[in-house]
Amino acid sequence: MKRPIAVVTMALLLGSPLVACERRQGPMEKAGEKIDQAVDVITYPNEGALEKAGRKTDEAIDAAKKKLE
Repeated sequence: MKRPIAVVTMALLLGSPLVACERRQGPMEKAGEKIDQAVDVITYPNEGALEKAGRKTDEAIDAAKKKLE
């Protein structure tokens, strides 16, 4: 049951930039993203790209489950 959910989630995550509208970020949004990235680096040191993608997928699946409950 978990595998189909993970596949759908990955497809949505990878496909969403293709359909998103192009919008310029303001300075506060850029600063917020940099803060988020810094927190990720501090919280998860030595994490590779695939590990990060897996963690983000797990977080997205958990969030979706909470919304469904």
